Amino acid sequence: MGINDDLIEDYRNYISNTLLSNETIVNVLGNDEFTLDEADKLLYGDEPHIQPHEFIPGTITETGSYIMYDLEENAVYSRNSTVSTYTEMTLYFWVITHKNMVQYKGRLRNDILTRELKYSFGEKDGLGIAKNHFVYNKLYNVGNYNYTGRLMKFIITDWSDKVRLGNE
Repeated sequence: MGINDDLIEDYRNYISNTLLSNETIVNVLGNDEFTLDEADKLLYGDEPHIQPHEFIPGTITETGSYIMYDLEENAVYSRNSTVSTYTEMTLYFWVITHKNMVQYKGRLRNDILTRELKYSFGEKDGLGIAKNHFVYNKLYNVGNYNYTGRLMKFIITDWSDKVRLGNE
């Protein structure tokens, strides 16, 4: 087992906690039904609106907006080296909204959610160790004409093993 085996799990927990602590995201996803103390229902409820993996709803009984996210992990090597310098992660967010609930208080839900995601995860320190870099926010074809979607990508760099393990 490597030292970064739980890196994706650690960051996935950080992402979930960040989403559930953002009042705007909770209000938009929950249609103003949940307080921040009840926000975990958006992740663990009967009809979760936050999925910690890519998941496109096929048989959803509830309209609304959804945020899915997932991570990829890559080792980055210095030129002419066989030893990895650091681990780079790619973070993807899929934001989709049902056509019957496109707006929230006169504004587009997908725009509100992607703005909040960019604010929460763009150009910030991740877990106090890494640096998040916003790459893009583009249209996403959900494959279901009842939904409109956006795909966001962030690169998370500078996962130094020394810093991560506290062995400076």
